[in-house]
Amino acid sequence: MKKVLLLFTVSLGLLLGCKNEVNEKEKVTPEGVVLDVDTTVAKPDMHNSENALDWAGIYEGTTPCADCEGIKTILELKSDNTYTLSMTYLGKPKVEEFKQHGDFTWDATGSRISLKTDGEPMLLKVGENKVWLLDGSGNVIDNQLADMFILTKTNS
Repeated sequence: MKKVLLLFTVSLGLLLGCKNEVNEKEKVTPEGVVLDVDTTVAKPDMHNSENALDWAGIYEGTTPCADCEGIKTILELKSDNTYTLSMTYLGKPKVEEFKQHGDFTWDATGSRISLKTDGEPMLLKVGENKVWLLDGSGNVIDNQLADMFILTKTNS
């Protein structure tokens, strides 16, 4: 009887003392299948155009024009969130140049800006050494003239 009691105590001790260790990256299903589970949670990337790019500078390009050869567009974005915009209508008998100065604001994502103008605000997406003129809804223009709505940075 003592041997049975001793054997029972030792067996119980072994059962209670053993841990069923499972790797943190593994999960055992009820069927006993071991699954590889990634326990890391992707952290959101907090970088955006506003805080990660050298966006201040002069951007140039020729945008489409309905009744002229194009509009030579020069946009200077300044680090104090002000801008200067110059638009020259090409191919007209009299060269017409329009200049605007003002402030701009970043959207909540930090990737788009809105130039405060006399009329409707001008919306732009800011990227690495480029800005895209956006449509009235804030979308990138995606048609056969799409490349003409991109201004390229010329200096810092």
